[in-house]
Amino acid sequence: MTHRTSAQTNDIEQQGCDGARTGLWRRLLGALRSERGQALLEFAFILPIVLVFLLSLVDFGIALDRREVIQHAVREGTRQGAVGMSEADIVDVVVAQSQGILEPGDITVCYVDGPGGLPPAGFAGSSVRVSANYTYQFTVGAGELLSSLGVDPDALSIDMTPSADGRLETSVLGAAEC
Repeated sequence: MTHRTSAQTNDIEQQGCDGARTGLWRRLLGALRSERGQALLEFAFILPIVLVFLLSLVDFGIALDRREVIQHAVREGTRQGAVGMSEADIVDVVVAQSQGILEPGDITVCYVDGPGGLPPAGFAGSSVRVSANYTYQFTVGAGELLSSLGVDPDALSIDMTPSADGRLETSVLGAAEC
């Protein structure tokens, strides 16, 4: 029977622990390496879907912003029309307030009879109606990505027709009825 010193016993125990630790680390690293490829592959499959979703949200946000700008421009045109500006001046105001979104051909100005047909359209107390037609095309990535996937580009649009009415304070000559 051989007797070991305490130093020899400590060395043997240390080697056993290091060997177990090394084996454990190898197994953990091997498992991580094999799962890393799987996670990368799953990410590659999901990334285009997530990008289309995010870019669609951005596009929709831009569309809502355009709608708000156009609605503000139409209200401003109605306010100017209520104090007796000419139709051409109203159209100019709306175009200027639309931040370059609208063209003069997109805007309609007409006059509405008062309640019960009195006063007639164009007279003080009747109303002026300003409306605009605008089509927003999805562009910021979502439209392009969905088009490349075979979605009809014309289906990727939003038609906007904001309008506003205002009571005339003064009569307007040659007012066109709605």
